Amino acid sequence: MSATGSEARTAASSVLISQLARGMRRRIEQAIEPLGLRPRELHALQHLRERGPSPQQTLVELLGIDATNLVAILNSLDNAGLIERHRDRTDRRRAIIELSPSGERRLADLDRALLEIDDEVFAPLTLTERQTLNVLLAQSVEHIATDFTQPQDGTC
Repeated sequence: MSATGSEARTAASSVLISQLARGMRRRIEQAIEPLGLRPRELHALQHLRERGPSPQQTLVELLGIDATNLVAILNSLDNAGLIERHRDRTDRRRAIIELSPSGERRLADLDRALLEIDDEVFAPLTLTERQTLNVLLAQSVEHIATDFTQPQDGTC
């Protein structure tokens, strides 16, 4: 028995999500470029909003990049006035990064732009379908996020 188009798409969800991700990335890059941001900078700002002030090393792990690349991202965000850096009072060697008030406002602008992208891309879906999709994607992201925060050799 041959699969219908709908069944074939369901069987290849990872491929469809990859195709969707490429299209979404292009749209996101276009939306944030006028604001002077790149995707990794956007992700860093979003992590800071979701988790609050974070040690620099935590951002390295959450973003899945090396410390040198993170420093470049943080320098750019700091120069734009979107973050503030402080020394940890208990360990002066450790930098704590947090959103500045300007960073909060920039994220609010970005949220509006990202919702417009969602409206464009997910226009064929009903509101209920979009909500369900969002819940399912969030569950999957949470599930795979643990893969990135766990050491590869099984140690703590």
